[in-house]
Amino acid sequence: MYLLENVEISNMSYEQNYLEVALMYELKSKEELLRAVRGNDIVLIEYYEPGNRDCQVMYESMKEFSRYADRSIFFCRVNVREHPEIADVNDVPAIRVYYKGELIFEQMGVLSTVELNLKVIRRSIREVFNKRNIHVKI
Repeated sequence: MYLLENVEISNMSYEQNYLEVALMYELKSKEELLRAVRGNDIVLIEYYEPGNRDCQVMYESMKEFSRYADRSIFFCRVNVREHPEIADVNDVPAIRVYYKGELIFEQMGVLSTVELNLKVIRRSIREVFNKRNIHVKI
């Protein structure tokens, strides 16, 4: 169960709900970001700018990643153009991974293809998790 208040879900199956709302939930305020990070053990946040080709590669990578990753990982996105007050990154695309409220992984930029990007991100996060004795499917 993901802890994020006031998320309205209608006319979706559980699986659609999980993939469309929970895995790629769009954070729109500092309060939502804080609730997501503090209320879930593992949170991955993708920072993006609409229309940016590199951001599209990252988005496709994160969609693929979410298919295979442990269901306890909460995948979120922040549109840096619409919500600059919570987009405290220097470049897009960027991803951050939080574990129990602590930032443990960060990547700025993207590699040339979805497949290569996904492979490198998964391997990098897995290494960080292994060093911290975090046992979830990546």
